Amino acid sequence: MDQRVIDLWDRLMSHGEGDAMPLPAFRNEVLKLHEAISDEESRLGLMRIFNLICDLVAAHLEETGGDLEAFAQHRQGQIWMFLRAECLVDGVLDRPRLRYVTEREVQAGRMVEDDPLRRYALGDDSAFDDFRGMPPHKKPTRH
Repeated sequence: MDQRVIDLWDRLMSHGEGDAMPLPAFRNEVLKLHEAISDEESRLGLMRIFNLICDLVAAHLEETGGDLEAFAQHRQGQIWMFLRAECLVDGVLDRPRLRYVTEREVQAGRMVEDDPLRRYALGDDSAFDDFRGMPPHKKPTRH
């Protein structure tokens, strides 16, 4: 695993209890490292850190009456972006790689089988239509 990921995890875990945790700074560091690091083990480590940060933010939002639904949507979108980035080959999304990555996530329990990204990886080109406000894709009929 990339040493920068290990260092970030160590800094996050050693943060003093009671001290205000700079979650936005940690999140931004995760995003920057995810762009710079391409090995699978390190990217999985970054996603674990990201999920821990999100869990802390969600707990805070729950305590303060924040918008958990909006945060959950943001979190899901960011995770999809992480997974998509793992599947780019020369800037183009590689579906076989996406199938592998989403299967890994389903097997690890981090993704449900009917997640739109997983459905897309398996060939459902209309998996994201609900997110784009588009009507469901219908196959053309022949008369």
